[in-house]
Amino acid sequence: MQLRRFGEIRPLAWASEWVCVVCGVAVEKGSGRRRHCSVNCQALASRWKNARPTEFTCHLCGRTQSLLRMSGSKLQRTDTKWCKECGRDSPKVKRFVLYGVTPERYAEAMASGCEICGRTDVPLHVDHDHSCCDQRGGSAATCGDCVRGFLCGSCNRAIGLLKDDITTLGRAIEYLSKSR
Repeated sequence: MQLRRFGEIRPLAWASEWVCVVCGVAVEKGSGRRRHCSVNCQALASRWKNARPTEFTCHLCGRTQSLLRMSGSKLQRTDTKWCKECGRDSPKVKRFVLYGVTPERYAEAMASGCEICGRTDVPLHVDHDHSCCDQRGGSAATCGDCVRGFLCGSCNRAIGLLKDDITTLGRAIEYLSKSR
């Protein structure tokens, strides 16, 4: 079988090394394996034709990171999208995934403040037109074109409670004007 598959017989190389060709972990002798420590490493080797990627580029910050880091006894996954600094659960990654807002755009918005009240001392929320993306199938992420601006939490909730209705907002303005 080795002769047919590799063009040579290599029993000594495999028998003396007993190291996984994917992750470098020692293969347990007597396990029936010689080249791969597990089924996962065997699948990785066949998927990448023994040329597994060694680095990736973060989708958010654009930095190149190594995939050779070990977590326990396993290598980092090859489908990684975010570097450790950006973190997949961080607010900036969630803003980017859901609304397409880059960290630079958000930093500019934070500098200018809430677009209604002008507050700069609180984190801003991404305000988007809900009717736009509902027509596109109601997916969790928006299309990115419907982002209206950046609002503080209070202003964002106020608009949300008025259901983005201009008529209702006009009546609220009239009501507040009467009381003065």
